[in-house]
Amino acid sequence: MEIEKTQDYIAVHGDFNVLSSAVYNGGFVKAKTILNVTVSNDFNENAIELFDSFAKEEGLKRGEFVGLMTAVKMENARIVEKEDVTAIITAGIEKPPTQSSSTVNIILLINKNLSPSAMANVIIVTTEAKTAAFFDLDVRYQNGELFTGDATDSVVVACYGHENDNEEPFAGRATKLGRTIYEVVREGVKDALFNHNTWEMDRPILERLEERGISVEDMVATALELYVPVEGDITDEAVLKARIGETIKKECSDVNVALLLAAALHAEEEEIRTGRAGEAGETDAACIVADELIGIDIAEYIGGKKALFNFFYYDTRKPGMLSRLGVFMDDAIGGLIAGCMSKLLG
Repeated sequence: MEIEKTQDYIAVHGDFNVLSSAVYNGGFVKAKTILNVTVSNDFNENAIELFDSFAKEEGLKRGEFVGLMTAVKMENARIVEKEDVTAIITAGIEKPPTQSSSTVNIILLINKNLSPSAMANVIIVTTEAKTAAFFDLDVRYQNGELFTGDATDSVVVACYGHENDNEEPFAGRATKLGRTIYEVVREGVKDALFNHNTWEMDRPILERLEERGISVEDMVATALELYVPVEGDITDEAVLKARIGETIKKECSDVNVALLLAAALHAEEEEIRTGRAGEAGETDAACIVADELIGIDIAEYIGGKKALFNFFYYDTRKPGMLSRLGVFMDDAIGGLIAGCMSKLLG
């Protein structure tokens, strides 16, 4: 087995039994080459014709290679080896992702003779690991739903080197091989996404809020909707906006504020929206006060007791973006705004 990497493609040469969802020669086939080719972001040509042309230029036989496409540059690919597994991963996802903005291609080269059903196990384990990587990175659609991939993602499982050995019937996570595949893919996908899109585990809370459509600019606008200037105050509005924005950014850099906001996100996305809080959560019933408690904690932590009254001022009137946020996030963002306004203006 030999890996060839260029600026335009990664090719793996050898004798393989392959099970894949590849766009070219997908399914269960025998192949001598597995090819992952970079195309433009706006590629809309015929994929079969592309690979036929590539085969002619490179002297490949049409029935002897499996082809994948990606918009990710090959310099950002990750090649990870552990025991009998080599993973070649290209991954790119926009922030925030959309239904057609991602491409994650995973080629798994396995130095074992797996049965067809075991190869299917590998595809399942790979998909589980890929989704776990998205969860680790908090990759979500703007509405907060966990991103799990899109229609262009491909998985290739290629076995080599042991055709004369007895077939191994299983490769799920309960097996040593399955656990190895899971670990390699989970870490490899995270590394590949960092290489291409700088998706980081510890990116700032404001960046995660921005991915969900909650921007500092909208928070500033919301804060100013209920702002009543002190008599004689002639502060320029642009200057005030800048000061509020800087205060929000500064306070969100505090790990305690960030964790309280993250707790509200988790409650919103993993409890309320999934229905775990029952009908009370769906209707924001009066019996649920945890959202107000988070909002109060954020407000008072930033601005002291004065911010408590400011929080209720924003919470009862729901100006600006607060009117469109969910059960927990309207209170959490309301508390952030109230605390910052109290601290800034007294």
